[in-house]
Amino acid sequence: MFFMPRSIRFFACLLCASYPALGTPEMASSASASPPASDVAPLELRIAMLSDGHATYFIRLLEESLQLIHQPYHLHYVKDIPARRMWWMLSNGDINLFYGMRTQNKDSNAQIVPVRDALTNGLIGQRVLLIRRVDTEVFARVQSVGDLKSTRLIAGFGAGWSDAKVWQAAGLPLYEHAAPWATIYAMVAAGNRHVDYLPRGVIEVLEEARQHPELAVEQHLLIDYPGDFGFYLASSSASYRPIIERALRAADTTGLKARLIDEAFGADIKALGLNRRVRLHLAPPPH
Repeated sequence: MFFMPRSIRFFACLLCASYPALGTPEMASSASASPPASDVAPLELRIAMLSDGHATYFIRLLEESLQLIHQPYHLHYVKDIPARRMWWMLSNGDINLFYGMRTQNKDSNAQIVPVRDALTNGLIGQRVLLIRRVDTEVFARVQSVGDLKSTRLIAGFGAGWSDAKVWQAAGLPLYEHAAPWATIYAMVAAGNRHVDYLPRGVIEVLEEARQHPELAVEQHLLIDYPGDFGFYLASSSASYRPIIERALRAADTTGLKARLIDEAFGADIKALGLNRRVRLHLAPPPH
């Protein structure tokens, strides 16, 4: 990958390249930022992402945090690969940066390295439901976890998601979806596919509802548990961890992260009216 010099301090280029190390036909675009004169070596980051809009905040946070501490970097985006394969690629070093729910299993995996920072300040652990409109009154009567269990309605998660363990530990019915995630919305809408609702983070749910008008945002409940997204590095890039952690700490202390969260999600979170909802607390994901 060759990057043409620019006269501005930070720059982004929309290039396309394929990476032979991946052994796949997927395409990756790249972006760079470099201070004008520095002996600091750039971070070479190959990050997996989905082009569904969810990744925008996380990429912005990463880039602007690194820029805040004047750390040069090259980002290579590998797009639209199933999440389970992305984690496998991270473990193998085919990519060296990914983000997802923090879990004890991931944190103790010798092949990947956790970057210690809560990327959404806990917002991803606050869940609002995508439901069929016909079930609105059923959910409106729920006042406790026991009530939710008594509905016998089935929550949908991706296969292997840590959220599924949270629901399972609470004794709530669930379904784990092994096919591409995009296919689950029609399954919920159909009403006869053994999945009835989708617990989605408050930073996700309204955007997904806009994309899937066949489903409705449930207006009564807020289900929460301790948890957040974090960045993970391939073990071969462990030396990047203190640099990225320093950048993210700077984003916290300067208010950059709070500003990016508000810009990305503030309007949607306000529209959800979290303070008026009945809050159901679940235990954190089991180890």
